[in-house]
Amino acid sequence: MNCWQINSNGKIEKINKTELLDDVDSVKIKITRTLITEEDIALISGEGKAVSYPIIPGRMAIGQIIDLASPSEYLNKGTKVCISALRACGKCYHCLEGNEKKCFDFKIAGQNSDGFLKDFAVLKTADVFPLPQSVKETDAIYLEYIALALSVIDKLGIEKGQHVGIIGASVFGSILSQLIIYYQGVPILIDDDEEKLLPAKKSGIYYTLKVSHKIEEDVSALTGGRMISKVVYVSRSNVPVDLAFKISSAFAKVAFAGFSYPPIKAPMNLAIRKQLSCIAVTNGFGNYETAINTLANKAVDLSHYPLSLTKMEDIETNLNNMMTAFKEKRKFDSLLINMLG
Repeated sequence: MNCWQINSNGKIEKINKTELLDDVDSVKIKITRTLITEEDIALISGEGKAVSYPIIPGRMAIGQIIDLASPSEYLNKGTKVCISALRACGKCYHCLEGNEKKCFDFKIAGQNSDGFLKDFAVLKTADVFPLPQSVKETDAIYLEYIALALSVIDKLGIEKGQHVGIIGASVFGSILSQLIIYYQGVPILIDDDEEKLLPAKKSGIYYTLKVSHKIEEDVSALTGGRMISKVVYVSRSNVPVDLAFKISSAFAKVAFAGFSYPPIKAPMNLAIRKQLSCIAVTNGFGNYETAINTLANKAVDLSHYPLSLTKMEDIETNLNNMMTAFKEKRKFDSLLINMLG
């Protein structure tokens, strides 16, 4: 099979690799779509030294089953599936106790294990999830983000009618805001870029605020002076972290959510003075089936976040352009690749 891997010097190399159905509980997948995001590029560019080279990038992908090592009750040849980017280690204390959601040594596609920038993959049946015909591929490619958003909602314990501040109007920020509405919370989406807020508004997010010198007053006005008891700071939002603490009420919970993080500086004196509880949410393990159901139930509108489909033959050029833009701190779009040709 064809794979595109990144070497330690940042060079993209197309290689041929063989993966076999070597387990009775394995399936062979034809990858049909792979999404490369800013977070993928940050990792393979060496941010945080989280990656061991060489590495095949690509955390998000969908595909179609072309072979099974043994018959399955719910999987068949031709079944369209989304693919889990996470695999519990099976060796840590939590895994041995049967609590894989708390695994602290996940194998993560595109980070510490090979990702899905390849035309075929062999996986465990537990790592693939059938997609209903009603779910579009362009929506299903974001299931990792949807699963992550569900983890945020669960860990923050968001209640009906409760205001939730989301700092960062990325696609993930929009997905999280829409799911908070679905679970009857009240999101307030904040960003310093009006262009990012516009598609969020079109997606049904009523309260959107642009960062300004009076942002705290704006939040106070929306919350009747109470400020916000649940706040999410979205990875790579480029908004100063202190804003998350400034708009929080006393004793609030603040979640830092995303798959990767650049080095950040946070005014912990303010967090301590307000007695804030800070948590990190970095994956959506265990939420894939619920994420698929939310898409099937039209809980998330991604029509205002279109992705251009690119060809396999342009992978090296596009990845080089993205890595250059990242190093030069320029904006760039996510890359959706047609792995069928």
